[in-house]
Amino acid sequence: MLKTNTWAGSIADEFDDEHKPMICYERFGRSITVLDDGRIIEIGGEHEDGYMPEFCIYNDVTVFYPDGRIEIYGYPTDIFPPTDAHTTTFVGNSIYIIGNLGYQETRKHDTTPVYKMSIKDYSIQEVKTKGKMPKWIHGHKALYDGVNFITISGGTIIQEKDWLDNKENFVLNLETLVWKKI
Repeated sequence: MLKTNTWAGSIADEFDDEHKPMICYERFGRSITVLDDGRIIEIGGEHEDGYMPEFCIYNDVTVFYPDGRIEIYGYPTDIFPPTDAHTTTFVGNSIYIIGNLGYQETRKHDTTPVYKMSIKDYSIQEVKTKGKMPKWIHGHKALYDGVNFITISGGTIIQEKDWLDNKENFVLNLETLVWKKI
């Protein structure tokens, strides 16, 4: 095992191996959630741009414990697909993962991806929602009202080949799982 703070592309250059993918924890588009007990949970993210050989979108969860332990959970893509540029919202014993950029060929333009992760056992399940949702959104903000609603604002909505600035606010009712545009 090699541990370094060096960018993966620099390592590839050093070994003259720039056409093979490198595994790297340097990511953007990941989410970071700090829990009340001191755990830090990082979800997904991507490394590099799509045209680079090192490009990868991850579907993992990394848990940093206050005592220095680190656990990494990987998921089958049919349970939790690769996700980046999503939001995470901590509610009760769960983290809601909403939206993402994802790989182009896996986008479902008529829906908004929503997943729920247990902070007890790190299991993830897809949340089926309905109503007037933002559709395929990424780079947005999420705000929990502390009661039962997550509001999504900003970001970019992808509709087929069009990328549109999101100028609306959408609210997800966590009790009914119905979206509403406000």
